[in-house]
Amino acid sequence: MRFLRLFWFQFKLYISNQYFFWLTITSTVSIFVLQYTIAYANHGLNDPMVWIRSAVFGLWASCTTAAGSIGYQRFQGTLPYIINTRYDERASLIALLLPASSYGLLAFPLSFLLAKIFSVATGTIDLKFIGIVILLWIAAATMDILIAAFFTLTPNALVYEALINIPILLLTGLFGNRVISLPLMEVSQYFLPMTMPVRVLLYSGNMTNILAYICSMLIWILLILVMVRKINDLAREKGTLKII
Repeated sequence: MRFLRLFWFQFKLYISNQYFFWLTITSTVSIFVLQYTIAYANHGLNDPMVWIRSAVFGLWASCTTAAGSIGYQRFQGTLPYIINTRYDERASLIALLLPASSYGLLAFPLSFLLAKIFSVATGTIDLKFIGIVILLWIAAATMDILIAAFFTLTPNALVYEALINIPILLLTGLFGNRVISLPLMEVSQYFLPMTMPVRVLLYSGNMTNILAYICSMLIWILLILVMVRKINDLAREKGTLKII
């Protein structure tokens, strides 16, 4: 299948870049160490949130590099050839951006391994947990594609990628105590696809709101179908597919 070949080519190119390769690892490890220190000081090493938060943070940190990968392709001079092909331009763009979220899945086994090494509780890892992680990845990849598409409009994509990291995670309720996070999640789960999986992973006693997940996913998919081609056309008009 042409899309899979294109994705595999872009994935190998993505992990060959040392910045992209190490960012997921360093982001996951650094946030784990920070949370471990706080949990150790408060005798909270029996809380699985320590490693789950670290894994989600590492996944999304990797996703945000999709904006940088656009800048990387522009720097190499290959971005116009990726977008301007007879193959569907949305599929070409997805194949370019999907490696960022796919590589980000490494954050989960890495964070789990750190939890085992430092004797942090990991909770129950069952089929439901794995299924929720897959839903989280699908949500992150979908959001990633739409957000990163806007960065074809600027030659400074790498500079702005940090701006979409923490704000999204705060809106999903990944950080903060239960009293603040749960009311925020009740609202954001209907327009941010990542919220529902994050909520279930962190607060396992909560009901899985599939309706909210589907609703938010449909919103983002519809925006991708409508906006990506228009964004690419605008980028061609502005000449931002090439180095400026």
